[in-house]
Amino acid sequence: MKVEVVHPYDAGIDRVLDTFFDESVIHEKNNRLGNRNVAVKIRDRDESSGKLVVARDVASSVPVPNALSAFHRPWNAVRQEEHWFRKDDREWHCEFRIHVDGVPARIRGNMRLKDNGDICTNHVSLNVRCDVPLLGKKIARFLVEDSRYKMEREYDVIRELMA
Repeated sequence: MKVEVVHPYDAGIDRVLDTFFDESVIHEKNNRLGNRNVAVKIRDRDESSGKLVVARDVASSVPVPNALSAFHRPWNAVRQEEHWFRKDDREWHCEFRIHVDGVPARIRGNMRLKDNGDICTNHVSLNVRCDVPLLGKKIARFLVEDSRYKMEREYDVIRELMA
């Protein structure tokens, strides 16, 4: 199952990338989102590429269906790995993976951060796949709904922090 969103920022690409990679912003963003035990494992960036790995404990943002209660925990350990690379002076791409401890699903996606001068747009695509017999589609649908909500909240918080 796939989710696609577009997030415009009132800033140029360099400022948006600097914000994404700023460790204090990462911690404050997660604090405002209610996440806990945030650890920036890797934060490297140069002129042509970057890697960001953040671990944190996250609670579900949407109600967990009864059929998925066996997989539900109040807090889930999440590890997000982002691999960024510069396409050209006005565009960066990112491939990312999200691992949720104990959840039998693959969450992967990409971002295209495009600069339009004073405005930058992040095109986010997220794909969730779960091959568990009988419950796979239900698990994927739940993760897509939860992820969509979390992406929008994170976007709102990043814009607040950039203001």
